[in-house]
Amino acid sequence: MRHKVLQTIQQYQMVQKGDHVVVAFSGGADSSALLTLLWQLQKELSITVSACHLNHHLRGEESNRDEAFVRQFCTEHHIELSAREIDAQRLAKEQGKSVEALSREERYRFFEETAQEFGISTKIATAHNLNDNAETLLFYLARGTGLNGLGAIPPVRGNIIRPLIECSREEIENFCDEQNILFVTDSTNLTDDCTRNCLRHRVVPLLEETAGSGIPQRTAARLCAAVREDDSFLCAEAERVFPTADDRGDGTLSVAAL
Repeated sequence: MRHKVLQTIQQYQMVQKGDHVVVAFSGGADSSALLTLLWQLQKELSITVSACHLNHHLRGEESNRDEAFVRQFCTEHHIELSAREIDAQRLAKEQGKSVEALSREERYRFFEETAQEFGISTKIATAHNLNDNAETLLFYLARGTGLNGLGAIPPVRGNIIRPLIECSREEIENFCDEQNILFVTDSTNLTDDCTRNCLRHRVVPLLEETAGSGIPQRTAARLCAAVREDDSFLCAEAERVFPTADDRGDGTLSVAAL
């Protein structure tokens, strides 16, 4: 898996020499594997690595357990950690948002603020993997989407990178087992209380049973990559053509130019 992650980083030019990478570290298997791998690859990639953790206080003592684990993990591995706590339930109610939406906004705001502390050559690494990508594609298909949604989770978005995006959940868990990497499990991932979990526990296994183990995730990844390429090309062409299509400067577009 180490080779696959290194290949992914190089293929998508995720980091440059001298970059600092802030790893979004929840303490789960995916982020524990990601943090460990990037920490091991520091010299090879000529980067520095730190971690950040946001405690949403959504799962009572389990949330505090996760934070304690993250702190202990970083202390033992001598990894710099930035940690913050929020009351996601209260903030969501005050702002009239769903807890999920509020939590995601606060999480990425914290990641960006942490990255800014290290300067402009800083990347934020999240632990999204091959399975996450397939589940996201199914989620967008179910609710309706265009090309952008069919692209699912891009390997790179701005300063956000996803080095595990070509790795399956099974590969990640096997890597943790082989490397004796400890991690914690979010109990909410084991329930079917949200759409994504239903897709993960019910729909994806049925697809695997029908099409063959591992096939849905990898075929989804190929589809998403092709769609992202199409979408990028179409957007670039639109930006190139638009100035000439607005030939009168009044906001109307020339059909011939388009």
